[in-house]
Amino acid sequence: MPLDPSKEPLFDDAQIEILRDAVGPEDLGDMLAELPRHAVRSLDAIEAALAADDFDQACHAAHVLKGVAGSFGAARLAAVAREMELESSSVTALRQLVPALADTIELTSAALGALTLTVDAE
Repeated sequence: MPLDPSKEPLFDDAQIEILRDAVGPEDLGDMLAELPRHAVRSLDAIEAALAADDFDQACHAAHVLKGVAGSFGAARLAAVAREMELESSSVTALRQLVPALADTIELTSAALGALTLTVDAE
């Protein structure tokens, strides 16, 4: 079944609130600013593994991204990474999900600016 990442919100507001309460708005903004860089590194790792036809390494990179994205409240990014890690059964299936992952990273990164402003204002 093809992935439709638009079914998940970009961010999990409850998780963002938990993080804000735990670390404060300034540190949360700093943490969230690291997410795009980490996501791009994960995408690069997935693409390198796929280029080498290394299914296990690609799934591992997706697993790491799923955990980081989920912890940071990036719900849609975590959902796409989860789909890659747990629902894909071949290198070919993973390759088909790379565009959705790249698009979701781009959308998440773009929305982080507005989210960070909201976090800092509260």
